Amino acid sequence: MKQSDRLTLEEKVGQLFCLGFQGYEPENETRDVFDVVRPGGFLLFQRNIEGFDQVYELNSRLREMFSVQPFLAIDHEGGRVDRLKQIFGPIPSMSQLAESGTAQLRIGARIIAAELEATGFNVDFAPVLDLRRTGSIVSERSLSGDPAQVARLAGAFIEELSNRGILACGKHFPGLGGAIADPHFALPRIDANKRIIMQEDITPFVKLFDALGMIMIAHAHYPGLGDEKPVPGSLSTRVIEGFLRKKLGYKGVVITDDLAMGAITSFGLTPELFLRAFEAGNDVLLFSQSTPLVEDAFKTILKAVRGSASLRERLELAVERILTLKSRVEVGPLRYRTHLKARISRQAEKLRNAVVEIGARHVTV
Repeated sequence: MKQSDRLTLEEKVGQLFCLGFQGYEPENETRDVFDVVRPGGFLLFQRNIEGFDQVYELNSRLREMFSVQPFLAIDHEGGRVDRLKQIFGPIPSMSQLAESGTAQLRIGARIIAAELEATGFNVDFAPVLDLRRTGSIVSERSLSGDPAQVARLAGAFIEELSNRGILACGKHFPGLGGAIADPHFALPRIDANKRIIMQEDITPFVKLFDALGMIMIAHAHYPGLGDEKPVPGSLSTRVIEGFLRKKLGYKGVVITDDLAMGAITSFGLTPELFLRAFEAGNDVLLFSQSTPLVEDAFKTILKAVRGSASLRERLELAVERILTLKSRVEVGPLRYRTHLKARISRQAEKLRNAVVEIGARHVTV
């Protein structure tokens, strides 16, 4: 018997959604949306975080909201993508940690994992596996310009998260290293041909397939992979089903980048857009809002699945992958120890000082 057999069709469709919301607690209107969709995951931002106790208690309530435990996710890389810095103090960026050496990167990853565990998260939308290239919008978030080095350092990062029971999500497949436009506002075009993408950009992802239970798809156009018209990779059957699944053989969970970003909304943010993302091969649809649009998208996908045997099969595969990954998350009460906050903050401060000292030595040399 498959894990998904115990869920109703409505519950299976709900597992496809990972949603964000406004405020330190879901408002009544948001809860109404949650009650209909019963999302399989939640994404928190700094707008949801007031303090250490508050975010832990919020995650506890979200975890207990439905019968299937949710993904409790956050973007936590350090640097400018550090959602917990107001609680523990800032973490250096991935590029700073990488330049300081593997030992410092492991310490940074260990601290990030401890912060996530202490505040009740089970998924980190990290590490960035995009290659560092001149002019790239992700260069300061990238580990290196060398694919093998990215794979090695990211592997260490993932290992440290895994040791704390935190699931890592590699991003942004098949690579945003060549992006100059910011997908938060517009659709980047990646002009690398297929040979370059195969030899360079996807190498870190492929090397880490076995370690990555989840991969995030980029909002960028890849004409080298066959999409002549400007379609985001996150909406491309060629990129996800054709390239990632069939050609490369990835068997884990595939998640979109945030469907509220400008690279996607320029195509028209409608319920049908969510269906299109699902049909393209995504298992999880990430959307940083909880509005009536989400409820309409849920109903649109539910109707489509009811009317299509192939989509029902696609849903079964997606939900089975999601539940299999969730089974790797520790079940039971979240560990919460009041002394953690001060201890982790001290470790973060010590790391910042070490990175500054190493950087100063490099400049002197």
